[in-house]
Amino acid sequence: MNPDAASSKDWYQVRLTVPWVVPGAPGVQDAINIGVAEVGKRASASNVRSCDIEVQDLACPGCGYEMEAALCTTGYGMVVLDVTVEVTARSLEDSRAVAKRELGSRMKDIPLTVIEAAPLETGDTQDLGRADLGASSKQHRESNRM
Repeated sequence: MNPDAASSKDWYQVRLTVPWVVPGAPGVQDAINIGVAEVGKRASASNVRSCDIEVQDLACPGCGYEMEAALCTTGYGMVVLDVTVEVTARSLEDSRAVAKRELGSRMKDIPLTVIEAAPLETGDTQDLGRADLGASSKQHRESNRM
């Protein structure tokens, strides 16, 4: 949604799980790269403000070793991605539907599962200054002089 949306709507952060099938993937890392790129391209074409994509980690039930949720077989790869987006909605429940609608319209036949949703604080939506990014005010003044 447009950041200048009506004031009756608030910003929410919604986390979804997206299984992505990659036909013709030669290896696991290629399947991951292609899956993240495809989901990112489709999410950026939607009306969400920001999108963070990570490969979901799974723990082995026997030993507890964590690994990426990616599988590659002959001719196909599958990657399970965690996608976190920011959307405007009227309520927490509505934010889940908005996120699924915005992403689902660009990912036909992909089962999107909402893992969690939470309202964003007003401080979370503001741009970070140089001090927030680790640069001191002295460094900021010196860089402006040059």
